[in-house]
Amino acid sequence: MIEDRVAIIIPTMNRVDFLIRTVQYYASINSPHPIYIGDASDLSSEDMVIKSADNKIKVHYFHWKGMGDRKTMVELAKKASMKYKYCAFSGDDDYLISSSLFKCSQFLAENISYATAQGNGILFTLDKQGPYGNIASIEAYGNKNCIKKDTVIDRLEEIVSNYWVTNFSVHRINNYIEDMSNGLDDIADRNFGEYANVLSAAIRGKSKYIDCFYLVRNCHDGIDHESTCDWLTSSEWQPSYNAIINLLKSNISQSDKNLSKEDVATISRKVVGQLLYYNNFIISTPGNIPLFKKVLKAMFSLKLFKIFVIKQKISAKLSQNADDIFQFECIRKSLSRKGLNKEGL
Repeated sequence: MIEDRVAIIIPTMNRVDFLIRTVQYYASINSPHPIYIGDASDLSSEDMVIKSADNKIKVHYFHWKGMGDRKTMVELAKKASMKYKYCAFSGDDDYLISSSLFKCSQFLAENISYATAQGNGILFTLDKQGPYGNIASIEAYGNKNCIKKDTVIDRLEEIVSNYWVTNFSVHRINNYIEDMSNGLDDIADRNFGEYANVLSAAIRGKSKYIDCFYLVRNCHDGIDHESTCDWLTSSEWQPSYNAIINLLKSNISQSDKNLSKEDVATISRKVVGQLLYYNNFIISTPGNIPLFKKVLKAMFSLKLFKIFVIKQKISAKLSQNADDIFQFECIRKSLSRKGLNKEGL
């Protein structure tokens, strides 16, 4: 039934090899879920991408040169909302398990107090750069992520004390558009933009953990991570910090009419402060003081600051249904390259 199919939202830019690998994976399992791709690359790769689908899956490709990833996700969801009720974000190098998407959408259809649903995941690396190679490492990803509390304030406390990204979860598509649009115009910083989206989803409702194999993520050198020093000293940091505080004030006030303005302001600052603290970034930050930024940068350059992130391995129970098994063939060799064009891409 089309009512429980989940639109897979994929923003991408200058990584056509990874994108084709992902499309080829869904084609190899005849996934019934539609794929919506927003490509911000300078040149369109529509012909290659559509050909890699091999007429087995529904792929909707849009070439939006230079469009940011969050804006792309919103625009793709708007396109998908014309036909589908549910959606989930996926990186161009990640995979969602078809049968688990159905489980999540069916749960949301029956449980209105829940905003999102998701299952277990794994994270893998390859033995070489690029999208193809042998598995070098594999580990569990996620820790039975869920949000259980009934009140807005309790849910915010729950997500900041055990932060995880709800964007990968299955959402009701109209709610996803609203939550992803929060901060789109005034939060330029990508990290704060992600936080705004995750906090918006937590304010909206609970999140259900379903015991199923749900997500496969690929960690590789092509992922660009800004250093903490560059992030904290960027020109976008302070305006985005102020904007997310204001966004929280507005959203919390609308969700809980019994709170005073003073309480809402205090809660908003506390939530963002806890989020930064739990993510090992910084405990508190003074105002936008140039001297502070210079001192901070100097301390990093002298290696007097070190941030230690402890990765905790967890066990994930993977479903053994035939259609749930991840097809590792799509990363062992360049299946998706064959016959796409004369250059072999």
